[in-house]
Amino acid sequence: MRTMETVFIAMSGGFDSSFAAYLLKKQGYHVVGITFRLLPPSLRDDNNPRACCSIETVHRAQRAAAHLSIPHYVIDLREEFESAVIQPFIDGYQSGDTPNPCVLCNRFIKFSAFAERAFSIGADKIATGHYALVEERSGTHYLLKGTDRSKDQSYFLYPIKPDVLKKIIFPVGHYRKEELKKLAGDLKWDIRSLPESQDICFIPENNYRAFLAPHIQPKPGPIYLTDGTLLGKHGGLHLYTIGQRRGINIPYKEPLYIVDVRPEENSLVVGGKNELGRRIIHAREINILYHTQETVTAKIRYRQKEVPCTYTVHGDSMTVTFAEPISSPAAGQSIVLYHGDIVIGGGIITRNAASKG
Repeated sequence: MRTMETVFIAMSGGFDSSFAAYLLKKQGYHVVGITFRLLPPSLRDDNNPRACCSIETVHRAQRAAAHLSIPHYVIDLREEFESAVIQPFIDGYQSGDTPNPCVLCNRFIKFSAFAERAFSIGADKIATGHYALVEERSGTHYLLKGTDRSKDQSYFLYPIKPDVLKKIIFPVGHYRKEELKKLAGDLKWDIRSLPESQDICFIPENNYRAFLAPHIQPKPGPIYLTDGTLLGKHGGLHLYTIGQRRGINIPYKEPLYIVDVRPEENSLVVGGKNELGRRIIHAREINILYHTQETVTAKIRYRQKEVPCTYTVHGDSMTVTFAEPISSPAAGQSIVLYHGDIVIGGGIITRNAASKG
């Protein structure tokens, strides 16, 4: 008889993680619900039902756990979240990068700090409500795209280390979101109206400029055309990212886009849309889960269509060469590689290392 495994599931109080807990219990696991305390008091918004770690978030997770008759605990990861996610987010924009806090959170919080805490106190496995899959094939564990392609979150999960990957379950990854909603209705469990998580959990209404304002002193600087012509001034590098059009405010014969951010000069370079394409991108802090010599694809934004490419690894960095130019690679964002449904790995795009090729 198989010994019942204990699974600690991260419960945000939303639909996906609540239903994931239900699926785990139905599959026969001993399920323990965990909700994180992540935000310092200055960032808490207990009046926003979508805000991460609000009082209502904890209460919703507690109610879901009670409905399932599973234990529920709150763990304090505020120190880790501030040092590994919030401060790097601020520092990144300060230096002209465009960091991805969801990638940082998955890398350092959900699948590092939480995983370590869970395994140290008795978990056999951990789980979240992400739309992705982990499959074992011939003794090797692979990270795969979720069945619901419109919800697939594998892009954000590439930093998971192989030794942790084999201990993860993504219960909702096999389903389409509408299937889960229907199942919830059939169960007469009123969780279909639970709110979705917001894009950046610690930034109210996703207004990152307002969030950064108290932390970064604006430093105006020059804006140049790609041929070196001085066109005007910007209000601070943290207000701009590669590919951005809004906020340039310079009359010109054609629409202008941010083509390059140069923090060493405190300057921006603008040009036409046709100047945004790059064929070669370099990345740092890479995590490779799977190697293949076959055709691979990659994308540099969550909702972007993948583009065929090749890649070479050099220690903790890699070079990716695209078959066709890819638009607007921004330093600090993630580039993620795939072989079909399998996540090969990814890394953080580096500054001054994306070229037209």
